[in-house]
Amino acid sequence: MAAKGSDGFSFTYQAEVPMLSASLIKLPILLYAFKKSEQNKRLLDQLVRFDDQQIVGGSGVLQVLSSREWKVSDLLALMINVSDNTATNLMIDFLGLSNLKKWVKDQGFLETKIERKLMDEAAQKEGRTNWISARDANKMIQQLFIGSGALPKEAQSWLLKQQFRYKLPGLFDEKDQPVAVYNKTGEMEAIDHDAGFFVYKQHSMAVTVMTSGLENRQEALSAIQIIGLRVQNYLINVAQAQAGSLE
Repeated sequence: MAAKGSDGFSFTYQAEVPMLSASLIKLPILLYAFKKSEQNKRLLDQLVRFDDQQIVGGSGVLQVLSSREWKVSDLLALMINVSDNTATNLMIDFLGLSNLKKWVKDQGFLETKIERKLMDEAAQKEGRTNWISARDANKMIQQLFIGSGALPKEAQSWLLKQQFRYKLPGLFDEKDQPVAVYNKTGEMEAIDHDAGFFVYKQHSMAVTVMTSGLENRQEALSAIQIIGLRVQNYLINVAQAQAGSLE
């Protein structure tokens, strides 16, 4: 776990341990694409064409849609909003696997390795897989929202409106509550992750929780959900305390 708040709060627990990334590997792909778009203003509007042989299973909607031509920005949106694996692979091809690997290394993401596309069984049998740590994922989440390189509001909304909301925001997402959670989940067999950016008024916190090897999946989900609820409550309390001190 790794957490970093705008008020200076910081917490880590085994945050530097590399773990199978599952769909959290989509975070560096998203970051790199927007970094490249700063150099090439037309990049997000470029069209990507593909055929049926490039479609993979798992999460996503491209496998049931008929169009075989999409803008880069649309593929990135699908990669995050519905965690589309085909869109992710198309982005890896478009951006270049070697370019992604070099950029990840240059950025100092020490525990992140992009070694293959998603659902690539042949590469997996060869021992190539994707890794990330809670420390790296949490830094990536922060970069999406903080600083001069933060994503445009439209792209940030892909995480706010993404379809897998049962982890960090799971205990309060459907309730009338003031804390916004922008998150990206990941899951595989015996693996459940979530990386989120919580926002309440002027306060925020980036939180990443990664789990592996729990036989009872509900235990992992429950732990992640409780952490999310406590982060929500913490931000509200911080804001209330600040408001009280100003009165």
